[in-house]
Amino acid sequence: MSYPKYVRFFKEGIFLNENQIKKAQNIWQAVLGKVEMKIPKASFETWLKDTSGIFYDEEHSTIDIKVNSSFTAQYLQERMTGLIEREINEVIGKSIKINYLQGTELVQDTNNIDTPIHTVNPAKKHIPFNPNYTFDSFVVGDNNQLAFAGAKAVTDYPGKAFNPVVFYSGVGLGKTHLLHAIGHTLQSQGKNVTYITSEEFTNQYISAIKNQTTEIFRENFRNLDALLIDDLQFLIGKEQTQEGFFHTFNELHMQNKQIVVALDRPLNKLNVLEPRITSRLSGGLTADIQRPSFETRVAILQTKAATLQVQFPQNIYEMMAKKTSSNIRQLEGLLNRVAAWSQFSKDKATSNELANFLSHDLEAISEPIKTLNSEEIIQIVSEYFSITPDQIKGKKRNKNLLIPRQIVMYLLREETSMSFSAIGKILGNRDHSTVLHGCVKITELSINDNNIKKQILDIKDTLLEINS
Repeated sequence: MSYPKYVRFFKEGIFLNENQIKKAQNIWQAVLGKVEMKIPKASFETWLKDTSGIFYDEEHSTIDIKVNSSFTAQYLQERMTGLIEREINEVIGKSIKINYLQGTELVQDTNNIDTPIHTVNPAKKHIPFNPNYTFDSFVVGDNNQLAFAGAKAVTDYPGKAFNPVVFYSGVGLGKTHLLHAIGHTLQSQGKNVTYITSEEFTNQYISAIKNQTTEIFRENFRNLDALLIDDLQFLIGKEQTQEGFFHTFNELHMQNKQIVVALDRPLNKLNVLEPRITSRLSGGLTADIQRPSFETRVAILQTKAATLQVQFPQNIYEMMAKKTSSNIRQLEGLLNRVAAWSQFSKDKATSNELANFLSHDLEAISEPIKTLNSEEIIQIVSEYFSITPDQIKGKKRNKNLLIPRQIVMYLLREETSMSFSAIGKILGNRDHSTVLHGCVKITELSINDNNIKKQILDIKDTLLEINS
């Protein structure tokens, strides 16, 4: 009998070599942490989020990665091999061959194997809850207490305590974590719950219209006990999909079915969405998730380290927490890299060696945005303030336009190599002194005005995500 690769490993006593399995997991987690910061969020979640390292053969310099489909394996092999190989080389210090293996290949023809191999239940593939995103692994701080309490209330009294619930924050601060934690808990209670991004909702809705199956589409959502929808802001400009969402929302809400939504901005900044949608969303609990404090960042790192089964001196956690404050995803990616470097260094890493490695790694994280052009920055700022690029470039000096325009000046000067004169030229032929004044003004406000400071950080988060 010809056994698939992993069954053969199992029978030869290789598959259960915990050290090799753990090494594969650690290497791949470190690689994912680095790759996640270099590609768009949508690409990472589509192709890499559900992959895992399952076997590292150090002798033959190969690593085997589990993927969900042959299509994913083909895409990673053809489109991302160069990037992934470079990151693996950086993590472990040498080049290795990557094998992508479908989950089904792990469990074929196992009649003669006595010990069970744990696999994913195919029936649950349509509910992709991240096993790492639970309430137990969510670190609560002053920045997210209300959001956490609201999420717990949803699972205690679904459809009754707060409905709908809206979480909003910048990139990588825990919105998706809370959605998955809610999903895990409700699913364990026997509830029919689905997590979906607005992009996937749009794709399904368009497909239903094309195939004349809109009634089936509506029925699928109507039968849910809870709908968790991420990145709802991407419905902006999609009028027909907004119509579909509005009716889905109403049907669920009228039946007291729980609805939880995540956004990257407050509801009052979503005036490009249909007013009736923002009005419905405003009828429940809205919770802002702020950037974590220094103490909370340290706690997040320690919690994540415990999950990875690694431990570092307190000063290393503090060094990471001080230098990386923009989002949690960056923190976790940095920790993954430090953990991998520590594990694969030939000798046990000392505190000083870790600090030295960390100082070099943080230099890369702190690199400024370089590839975005002026029009992209203008577009992002316009979307954030719910105005148009033409208004940014126009001559009107209304208060609601002046600050966004000056923020564009500030960002173009800070994040590109453009001169004051060049910035003025693309912003309606304004002169050098006007741009200089705008940059100085925003610099002062970013120090003394917490609201302006938050707006700039939010916009920079978006720019970093697009640039990654």
